[in-house]
Amino acid sequence: MRRRPGGHLPLLLALLLVAALLAGCEHRSQDAPAADAPGATLVATADYGSRILLDTRVAPDQTVMRATRGATEVSTSYAGAFVQSMLGLEGDVSGQRDWFFFVNGVNASVGAKQARLRDGDTVWWDHRFWGDLIDTPEVVGSWPAPYALAGGRGPEVSADPPLAGALEEAGARLVTGDAAWRVRVGTSDDLARRDPAWRRALDSPDAAGLTVTVEGGRIVAIGPDGGPRQPVPDARALVAAVPTGASPDDGALMVVAGLDAQAADAAAEAVAADPGILRLAYAVAMDGDGAVLRAGGRAP
Repeated sequence: MRRRPGGHLPLLLALLLVAALLAGCEHRSQDAPAADAPGATLVATADYGSRILLDTRVAPDQTVMRATRGATEVSTSYAGAFVQSMLGLEGDVSGQRDWFFFVNGVNASVGAKQARLRDGDTVWWDHRFWGDLIDTPEVVGSWPAPYALAGGRGPEVSADPPLAGALEEAGARLVTGDAAWRVRVGTSDDLARRDPAWRRALDSPDAAGLTVTVEGGRIVAIGPDGGPRQPVPDARALVAAVPTGASPDDGALMVVAGLDAQAADAAAEAVAADPGILRLAYAVAMDGDGAVLRAGGRAP
């Protein structure tokens, strides 16, 4: 993700001046790999996935930054470590807007110049208002990644039905019992009792990066462009992902959490039947029948 320096205003202005001096603009055009050749997917969106700006295949075995520069013109800052602008959208400290990226649904623990792509990976860049959600460690928008990855190279995963079956079909390495990477289905209250990661996330939704959560017995979601969380009318379940360890790379918990068991089961069945309903969403709110009503950060 993109991180901004803090501190007093003079120091911030000085750092921004240095950043401007170190900024660079470059486009190293690359041809997209042939359909039958190894490749990774690179997607760029705006406003929590509301608008798709770029969706292309790129060659693996290169860094995220190099692949991005091969797909579009990119202006960087901080010695080329961060994307300052691309596709007509810029980072803005005062406006609290920046470019963030995820690899297979995980907020990479290294920068775009260090993160490397492998065959089948998905890179998702999103330009958004960050406000209180400067960290969003895990998202559901690349499901079934990061739990199932191309070539069977994903982590060991513990999963509840029916998503255990969907993950098995996708090539996930399923294990019984607990695991750092896990998928749980149930009522939110039950999941909070079963899993400390969900309990921590409910207690501190901003720290967990939750765009959709449960508050006061209701499903709530941040509004368009990162506005305050508000109840989602008719929502009975949600799908969200949170970290299980200190770093996003340490593990992730995806929950399909309902206000009641029937809603949780309906939501899980819907995801198992159509993984595409989660594409390019940070988290989603669903009705009692498993239909998506809202993606966190987007308009109803």
